[in-house]
Amino acid sequence: MRFALLLCAFTLAYALNAADLPDGPGREILLRACTNCHKAQKFAAYRHTKQEYQAIVYRRGERGARASTQELDTVAAYLYQNFPKVEQAGKIDVNKASAKEIADGLGLTASEAEAVVKYREGHGDFRVWGDLLVIYGVDGRKIEAAKDRMAF
Repeated sequence: MRFALLLCAFTLAYALNAADLPDGPGREILLRACTNCHKAQKFAAYRHTKQEYQAIVYRRGERGARASTQELDTVAAYLYQNFPKVEQAGKIDVNKASAKEIADGLGLTASEAEAVVKYREGHGDFRVWGDLLVIYGVDGRKIEAAKDRMAF
C-alpha cells in the first residue's frame, strides 16, 4: 500500500513537472532522454543560442542520453524554439559586436576595441569578462569598469 502511494506521488510529481514544458516536436524525446538526470521544470530556466543548445545536447548524448542523432537535433531545436537566449538590452555582446560597438559601448579606445575583436577571432568566444583581461593592449581597469555592460 505504501509503495503504491509513493508510486502515485512520484507519477503525479513527474506529470506536474512535465506539464510545465510547452508542447511541440522534441518534448517527448526530452522527457524520455533527459529527465533521468534533469528536472523537467528546470529546462524553462535555461537560455542558450541555437549553437549552444546543439553543443549541450550532443555532449549529453555522448554521456549516455538515450537518443539518436536525429532525436538530439529535434531536442536542441525544441529547446531553442521554447527557451531562446534573450539579448540583454543595453549590454554589448562582446562575442558579436564590432570594434566600433565595443569602443562606444564599453568606453574603450578604438585600438583597444580592435584588439578585443582580433583576440576573439583568433581564440574564440569569451565566456566571462575576466577572459578579456589577457588581451595585450587593453586596459584591464576599463574592462573591469565595463563588466556590467557586457553580455556573452
